Amino acid sequence: MMIFGSMIVLQHTRHPFVIASLFSGVGAGILLGNEYVIAGLRYALSSHALWSGAAVISAVLLLLLAFLIPARAHALPPAPPAPTHHPLMRWWQLALLYGFAGFGYIIVATYLPLMAKNAGSPLLTAHLWSLVGLAIVPGCFGWLWAAKRWGVLQCLTANLLIQGVCVILTLASDALPLLIISSIGFGATFMGTTSLVMPLARQLSVPGNINLLGLVTLTYGIGQIVGPTVNQPARQRHGGDRQRNALRRCGLIFRRRHQHDSTC
Repeated sequence: MMIFGSMIVLQHTRHPFVIASLFSGVGAGILLGNEYVIAGLRYALSSHALWSGAAVISAVLLLLLAFLIPARAHALPPAPPAPTHHPLMRWWQLALLYGFAGFGYIIVATYLPLMAKNAGSPLLTAHLWSLVGLAIVPGCFGWLWAAKRWGVLQCLTANLLIQGVCVILTLASDALPLLIISSIGFGATFMGTTSLVMPLARQLSVPGNINLLGLVTLTYGIGQIVGPTVNQPARQRHGGDRQRNALRRCGLIFRRRHQHDSTC
């Protein structure tokens, strides 16, 4: 759906506001979906009732979308590709970069709620993804506005750096203010990355009949698959080290007590 929507929108317009509206819809969906589930759990609704309600809401939104689709007479003609006299980067570099972005995204998205849970804040744990979704909406508009003013590569670099800093903040401490800042920063950047990469993929020249929009989405998905498989052994080793350290401490305590009993 993301590829199809991106191709349809980018085929007809390069207007930043329209592109940002497309990708910020992900944030609105995350926010509404998370709050919908929280409300359902509060009223003790079953999973069947939650899924049925979600299906009804989706059907209503689909009908609303069908009414809002403009007639063919008012449809915009396909927009010509933006001319690139000097290629900003090679197509395979963008695909590789976006794959690494997916690798980092899935690790943060998986473990950020666990960090909030370990911090002892049920409220933040429940509404964490709502906070992320809320930050996505202005993030998409802000990054595309900045790209038009300062350039897409500069903004993409800043986007990934800020996203990395937000990850480091979660490693520094489990304090609630840092987790909130990390959640907002994560939400404001990860769909911003998509908002910058997809239009850029339309501008780069590719060999043969390669669909670069589809390729970068494929590498992003591969990164999401590889991320947990690489991170899980590291967590297991980390957990093993903690267990070994705990056993060493217990052994030292037992040894000291044994020496103390012997002297007595």
